[in-house]
Amino acid sequence: MTEDTQFDLYSEYPLKNKLDEISVIFKEKNNEVCIFRDTIQEAVTTIYRGLSKCVTNQMTLNSTLDIGRVGEKWNIWTNDLSDEVDEDEEDVYQQYWIWSSRDFQTWVYQKGGKSYVELSPSYRWHYLEPIENEVVITFEEFMKGYKPIVIEITSEKLTKVLDLLKKIKHDLGIS
Repeated sequence: MTEDTQFDLYSEYPLKNKLDEISVIFKEKNNEVCIFRDTIQEAVTTIYRGLSKCVTNQMTLNSTLDIGRVGEKWNIWTNDLSDEVDEDEEDVYQQYWIWSSRDFQTWVYQKGGKSYVELSPSYRWHYLEPIENEVVITFEEFMKGYKPIVIEITSEKLTKVLDLLKKIKHDLGIS
């Protein structure tokens, strides 16, 4: 996405159809993390849909959210949820959500006429029990070290990425 950051699609085998499994790896300088693992169809469809909505100005953050704070607020909201969510409780974050893994959420949105991708750490134990012998930290400890990654996407880069995604969709028969 920039000179210091990039997203790579990785597969153990050559991609031949839309149901082949891939990993999306985010690389920043010397650091890399897996932010999504599923079929290429799911990866491409969700990011294409979100970025396309940025082009048509349909991904503007609502007034209660700020750039770089979507994941933080989502973590707090999710942590505060009771086991039974009220039917009228709205998940305002869902519209910006693109991918997730146990450790990261990926969001796409706009504010002030600019588009952004936000990678936010996820509290690992929101929905999952600890793995055997896993060291568990409290939610409060997690939030003390919380640091999202926010990447501004220029309109030129947005066009290039969407063109690349269109080609992948076409080549693999993804609708």
